[in-house]
Amino acid sequence: MTKKTYRTAQGKMVDFGALLSQNETVPALGNMNVNARGDEIAPGGEIVKTRAQVMREYHEMNTMVPQDGAIPESAQQAIVEDDFVDWEPKVEAEPVKTQESAEQAPAETAKPSGGLAASIAAAKTVGKTVKETPKANDKAGVTRL
Repeated sequence: MTKKTYRTAQGKMVDFGALLSQNETVPALGNMNVNARGDEIAPGGEIVKTRAQVMREYHEMNTMVPQDGAIPESAQQAIVEDDFVDWEPKVEAEPVKTQESAEQAPAETAKPSGGLAASIAAAKTVGKTVKETPKANDKAGVTRL
């Protein structure tokens, strides 16, 4: 805690360390459900976990101690022992296009098939967008009384 006191604009002395010590069991503002010390508290205000317990759990989960494990002899062995094999999607290899097959490609691939070029080409074809309004002498519309 800090022992430094501060002088306010009105000339009063404020000791923030003492203020914090007096109010450390009061619930803090926000949505973390803690008090000023960092203890987890229940909605009623009773302490569920102390700050020391919370920090101990955090350090147990986030340790930098290396774990003993088998060192793979080759890359194939490392891939076989991968824990995430079931989670990764299988990727099928696409056939490689040779220069001969690229020459035999139809001419329609040169036409833009989507994206910005296709939207610009579609915008160039303009249709009739102006609607004709009914004339004033037509009886079909609303008449004024």
